[in-house]
Amino acid sequence: MGFLNYETIFEKDVKALKSRAFLLKHSKTGARVFILSNDDDNKVFYIGFRTPPADDTGIAHIMEHSVLCGSRKYPLKDPFVELAKGSLNTFLNAMTYPDKTVYPGASLVRSDYFNMFNVYADCVFFPRLSRDTFIQEGHRLEIDDKENFSIQGVVYNEMKANFTT
Repeated sequence: MGFLNYETIFEKDVKALKSRAFLLKHSKTGARVFILSNDDDNKVFYIGFRTPPADDTGIAHIMEHSVLCGSRKYPLKDPFVELAKGSLNTFLNAMTYPDKTVYPGASLVRSDYFNMFNVYADCVFFPRLSRDTFIQEGHRLEIDDKENFSIQGVVYNEMKANFTT
């Protein structure tokens, strides 16, 4: 099987998965692509990046959220939410781990799968990353009308909820 603009690093049958595995390297960027080809009706993609932290500010998690808040082709406030509303996906999410950030998606419907991949890829590789997005998604200090201070932000509140017992 030939892949335009990719060098095949290896190709191998994986009998346990009834699949053919391919590891490719994009000619221009060096990006690696792993493909498992089989008869499974569920089509799955996973875009992942190494994001080892330099500190404890949570920037990788903030970036995970922020890149899904609009892109070159999809300049909406939150194309991820709009995509989820209209998709027949079997899985749609984004996750930050201690050393990587991933954007997986899956669908049984071929056109839906490619639409999800198109939106994710544009958001991940061409995000808008506006100042307002970082203010919304990151952590910030707010003062109410009684001059009480509080820390706010989507990621901050999500993590606070995760660590509340």
